[in-house]
Amino acid sequence: MLLQIQHITKCFDDRTAALTDVSFSVDQGEFVSVIGPSGAGKTTLLRLLNGAIGCDQGAILYQDEHFEAARGRRKRVMQKKTATIYQDFCLVENVSCLQNVLNACLPDMAALPASLGRFSRTQREEAVRLLTRVGLEDKLDTPVKNLSGGQKQRVAIARALLRRPLVLLADEPVASLDPATGRQILGLLRDIQQTEHLTVLMNSHNLALSREFSDRLIGLREGRMVFDGSVQEATPNVIAAIYGTAIPE
Repeated sequence: MLLQIQHITKCFDDRTAALTDVSFSVDQGEFVSVIGPSGAGKTTLLRLLNGAIGCDQGAILYQDEHFEAARGRRKRVMQKKTATIYQDFCLVENVSCLQNVLNACLPDMAALPASLGRFSRTQREEAVRLLTRVGLEDKLDTPVKNLSGGQKQRVAIARALLRRPLVLLADEPVASLDPATGRQILGLLRDIQQTEHLTVLMNSHNLALSREFSDRLIGLREGRMVFDGSVQEATPNVIAAIYGTAIPE
């Protein structure tokens, strides 16, 4: 099993529970969407999975290795198993698309070449290949600030892929995009997931898009997991249990 989440609990500083006793597993090559109302714990879950925060109880395992218990160099090695794309892109606006993708290499480089931006030929060739893969072969030297929102998210996807992750974590990746562009971005993610046999774990407020592009849905409500099953198993009654009486379109 690629990823196992075992009875994880996370509380805020005021001891309010963000997640309580959440358990599920994800196999290689799945596209899984975590759905639920605002405040359900979706973003907290992804932050636990990429190591931005630690859980209070429970365990996270990548390929049977305990992620949350790793320290130092071993922790950094395990963090490379994931890459995250965000709603707000998290790009450097004033530099080129190519530079933004290459920035994914910086954590693994020595201080001097990193500070001077001395990337290897192999790194540059791979960054160009990935920008071509996401449809931006004509934007290599274009500053990110001159791109549309959809193009920025494509740069962010290429940057994430340069890390060669086992799991791509997508935190509301199309929430800031118009519906047509959002569907294009999720179509790209789905295509990459299928052709590269990559695992995608996405949280989303958009139920319709989650249904369209996912193999499986995980429903969170008030920090607890209330559903784990296929898109076909997510009946209207299940959706009502996740979201309450108001069922989103």
